[in-house]
Amino acid sequence: MESLLLEKNQIKAVMAPVDLNTAAVTGARINLGKADKCAIVISMGASVAATVEFTLKQHTAASGGSSKVLSVMNPYFHKAGAATVFTKVEPTVAASVYDLSSIFAADAGIAVLEVKGEDLDVDGGYAYVSVDIAHSAAAKIGCGMYILNDMRFLPAYNEVV
Repeated sequence: MESLLLEKNQIKAVMAPVDLNTAAVTGARINLGKADKCAIVISMGASVAATVEFTLKQHTAASGGSSKVLSVMNPYFHKAGAATVFTKVEPTVAASVYDLSSIFAADAGIAVLEVKGEDLDVDGGYAYVSVDIAHSAAAKIGCGMYILNDMRFLPAYNEVV
């Protein structure tokens, strides 16, 4: 019998639905030390000339501790407007900041950024990941989820992340 999604994967909110025009969003932190990789899924509503910028960070603790930007070379995905499938974007250089304004300035859609456990500075004690979202400068509703893949301890839904 095949396992169910949450038996091997875990989900945590980045943020509750919010108007990204009210202020920048500091995303919750998630413990990547308990999984192989994390998909950061951000869903956004339509807007007019909104700034859509994400910054990946890594941390040594669930709160407090040390923090620094997290540059990765992983592809990211987006589905905007009337698109019915995701577009895969392969970066040419490692980046910690993703400015997707040209894609989502006016359109609703979904962006997915991925972080692998090997991307973190584990030797420096970094095991937590977060995403910050810039102030949009225009009304734009957004919400986000972290999806941890291949949890080390099963069932995944019992793990605190």
